[in-house]
Amino acid sequence: MSAPPLDAAEKPAPGPRYHPLVIVLVAAASGIIFDRHWPLRVEAWWVLAAVWLAAWIAIRLGRQFRLGRQLYCRLLPAAPTRDAPTSDFLVSFISNVALLLAVAAAAGAWHHCRWNLFAEDDLGLFARRKAEPTCIEAIAVERPRVLPPSVESWSTLKGSRLLVDLVAIRDRAEWRPVSGRATLLMHDDDPRIEAGDRLRCFARLSAPPVPLNPGSFDRAARCRSDRILSSLRADVPQCVSTIAPGNWWGVGRFLDRLRARGNRLLKTHLDAGHSELAAAVLLGQREQLEYGRKESFVLTGTVHLLVISGLHLGILAGALFWLVRRTPLPRGRGIALVAAIIVFYMLLVDAGSPVVRATVLVLVVCAAAYLGRKPLSFNSLAAAALIVLALNPCDLFHVGAQLSFLSVTGIIWFAPLWMKRHKNSLERLIAKNRPWLKRVFWARAHSFRHLGLISATIWLLVMPLVMARFHLCTPVAVLLNTVAWIPMACSLIGGFALLLFGGIFPPLGALLGRFCDLNLGLLEGCVEWCVDTAWQVRWSHFWVPGPEDWWLWGFYGGLGVLAAFPLLRPPRRWCVGLLAVWIAVGFSAAGNREYPDRLDCTFLSVGHGCAVLLELPSGQTMLYDAGRLGSSKSGARTISEFLWHQGLTHIDAVVISHPDADHFNALPELLERFSVGVVYVSPIMFEEEGGLLAVLRDALDRHDIVVREIHAGDRLQGGGECSIEVLHPPRRGILGSNNANSIVLAVECFGRRILLPGDLESPGLNDLLAEEPMRCDVLLAPHHGSRKSNSPELAAWCRPRWVVLSGGGRWNRPDIEATYRAVGGRVLQTSDRGAIRARITAEGIQMSGFVEPPSSSPPRRSTTISPGARKRGWRKITRNRPGNASSISHSCRSVVMT
Repeated sequence: MSAPPLDAAEKPAPGPRYHPLVIVLVAAASGIIFDRHWPLRVEAWWVLAAVWLAAWIAIRLGRQFRLGRQLYCRLLPAAPTRDAPTSDFLVSFISNVALLLAVAAAAGAWHHCRWNLFAEDDLGLFARRKAEPTCIEAIAVERPRVLPPSVESWSTLKGSRLLVDLVAIRDRAEWRPVSGRATLLMHDDDPRIEAGDRLRCFARLSAPPVPLNPGSFDRAARCRSDRILSSLRADVPQCVSTIAPGNWWGVGRFLDRLRARGNRLLKTHLDAGHSELAAAVLLGQREQLEYGRKESFVLTGTVHLLVISGLHLGILAGALFWLVRRTPLPRGRGIALVAAIIVFYMLLVDAGSPVVRATVLVLVVCAAAYLGRKPLSFNSLAAAALIVLALNPCDLFHVGAQLSFLSVTGIIWFAPLWMKRHKNSLERLIAKNRPWLKRVFWARAHSFRHLGLISATIWLLVMPLVMARFHLCTPVAVLLNTVAWIPMACSLIGGFALLLFGGIFPPLGALLGRFCDLNLGLLEGCVEWCVDTAWQVRWSHFWVPGPEDWWLWGFYGGLGVLAAFPLLRPPRRWCVGLLAVWIAVGFSAAGNREYPDRLDCTFLSVGHGCAVLLELPSGQTMLYDAGRLGSSKSGARTISEFLWHQGLTHIDAVVISHPDADHFNALPELLERFSVGVVYVSPIMFEEEGGLLAVLRDALDRHDIVVREIHAGDRLQGGGECSIEVLHPPRRGILGSNNANSIVLAVECFGRRILLPGDLESPGLNDLLAEEPMRCDVLLAPHHGSRKSNSPELAAWCRPRWVVLSGGGRWNRPDIEATYRAVGGRVLQTSDRGAIRARITAEGIQMSGFVEPPSSSPPRRSTTISPGARKRGWRKITRNRPGNASSISHSCRSVVMT
């Protein structure tokens, strides 16, 4: 008998023809997506699900009792001439399609219930965008989480955030029952509140903030997916009091105490800086981390290390499996013990969406191992995804869930290809007889090689989605994730052991704390080193607009088809070729940008600040001011998201009207993300030194940006019929404040004029009014609507038809509206309308707002949120006839002011 070939045992078994659960997942996702964009009534969804399910049952029963073939023959007269296998195949195919349609309809109905249907007394249905004072009673869901000073405001006070279930609201002297869930923000970093406590709160009630600019993150939709429709803010600690303690033996209270005990252990045995990082990666309390530390992980593509996800639970489960194998426990009981510990850990870290997804995936793997199936396969991954969608169908639209399952998909699909070892028996014998030191070295080298390949595979798979949603490309993440895996695993194992044994054996806790502290220091040191050397290593990260949604649908949709039907997978060379063609299509579509013959002037909503983007007919872009009062990073993020939404990576010119922080403090951060051609400043811009001006000057020098001074009389060419004239200040400036020396621009295009005066005030305002009157179509209200700057004399001098007020509504708006109404103007405020766009074409000028203004009438009581009620997009604003109330046109026709 001849010996079998050396590689016969290594020949892979043939794969499955298709993955049924992946197909079911695609059907469920299709129903959810359809309901999100083209919703039906919930009754219609359930009727469709029942009809298709009944059809499937009828077809299956008919096939079982030989009735399916008769039905098939009646429907298709030519059927009797066909062979029986063909008819059986078609009947089976039709039954499967009916079942998939029933799954899609049921998923659409469940999503509709979660996304659109709420209780009649849900307080969020009555919440408005503008905060209103209220007195409510609520029950704490968890212990408050301490927050660092907010990046969104200039407040340096620490606070805390609490999730509460609403119980009652005070209506004069009467308490009315309400329901719903809300977030409570308090200016108190140490509130004595535990889960289950009944609270009385004097707070300001509002709806979750909606995105006010195109491209901004939709926090309201994120809260709505968690069924949170309202937000409460208590300004002082005395506004929140406990009127009744919760159940002492409640599960939530017990878990809160365990979390607090674990946090104290980490603070006791770890350094102060590393204890916050350990609380983030072990207990899910990443709110304690400052913005700068989290940003370092974002820039290096390692932010997933701060979120308890599949990596953390995978390491914990792997360590537990390793320990269980070395105990006399039977295999089934050991797997059950590991699953129980994973579920308990999920509850301990507050069962957030990422950890729930990871727990479901680990439990599916445990079930597969118990049943003797392949632990990681596309079917098991699809089963985990179906369970996640059953818990919350809105997770389908969350980037975190998408990235989690994409990462595991990459491991399942590509890791076996990279980790194959084509060694015959002789090679394995030679490797076994090598010296032990060389064996250890080569084993570790192979492990690092596999980790690097898996890291590169996951990076390539998720990077299009990361670029589209976070506008960041981080090539350094491939190397850093490979290197950081070891200290991260050691930190997690040491931290878990510290939480388990630290309180029982203090000496062992000190040793474990030192071990965990050392590895966390190594991990953060690697991240900080990559950030510090980013200027020397230019390829470490890039800021990009990202691919369009249609490109993502094509890319990930194709991968989904190949995952569901393995027989359809072409050879690897064809896969690489198709991928290259699709990437080329995306680049060509991004590069072939058309420049219509029009001028778009967009006033961004940045709070109390100013940022105006001019998109000229020539295709050039100019940014007039870039800042906001308070956090510079928040203003830079808002402006950056809008520029990326417009597909921009380069700004041809930036004009800084005057040296006030709320007009330029976002520019240093923008220089890190965009290339800038030239920066225009007033003659007195850098007369003062130090402070934020020194930061700006350093950023301009570091990026080699050309800085030029402009003054009255200068003209900037915008291309075609567009010109930009500088009206103020004079060459040497004027004697007065910085505001009085603001740069005033008059932008003219197609016979229309836009006036941008910055924060102009007297005596600079008087100097401008001394010139010949200059009528304009759109005026940026000077100094954010200040009464001194928006005088009747200015209104009579320029007689604007539209006045845009860029600010947070701090000034007396009725007086400003009366001033400009007297000359036929209408005031629009960015805090109400969001971003406001003035589009000038040869036919006229069109004004649009990004969001609907808040209604002054009481909200209508309804149990259903209209699917289109909270969609954002440009809405055309009409000029009303005298005596009519303001309105927004929702028609598809353009409203042009001629």
